Amino acid sequence: MLAVLAATAHAEAGGPYIPAALAIPAVASRPEAFVPDGFTLEREVQGDLGQDAPGVAQVYRNADGRRALLLGTRGPQGFEATGWGFVLPCATCGVDLPADRNLELAIRQQRVVVTDRSLSRAEEISTSAELTLSYDRAARRWWLQSLRQLTLFARTGRAEESRVDYETGATRDAVGRYDGQVFFAETSQTGTLEGDRPALDTLVLY
Repeated sequence: MLAVLAATAHAEAGGPYIPAALAIPAVASRPEAFVPDGFTLEREVQGDLGQDAPGVAQVYRNADGRRALLLGTRGPQGFEATGWGFVLPCATCGVDLPADRNLELAIRQQRVVVTDRSLSRAEEISTSAELTLSYDRAARRWWLQSLRQLTLFARTGRAEESRVDYETGATRDAVGRYDGQVFFAETSQTGTLEGDRPALDTLVLY
């Protein structure tokens, strides 16, 4: 389960961590200056990241389908990169979902939200994992703030939900049902996650 693996590596890790082409944080004339060879821009979203210039989140993809996330701001001096990491599902990680449907990227309430989706038609199981990243201006670093994973079992009508708050360490695993909009827990178990809160630049989930 991703909730367990989030502090180390995803079970389907696509390879070793690839550092950015330039040290981060830093400013360059364009965001591509921070991107290693072999990666090309797939998509971009913009929004308020609580910094002095408009926030930007970009997805880069290489020939193997591996994706990387570049975060920063775009201002008069150029592009200031504030984060780089591998927390995005690869192009084929959605199993029966195509690459344009297995990843959603958004900026909400000054945070970056990554939604990783997968579907197995053979097993009739679908999974959605939502990771939220927050920026610490004092530390000049992005941290994993929370995780919510929902798994639906179409054959039985059952659902499982896992939540992790990385700021407090609180965890909750529940079994119940999902009506298409709301998860209703029937049994649940809470716990505490040990260890430090994961930073974006230490994660290699794919």
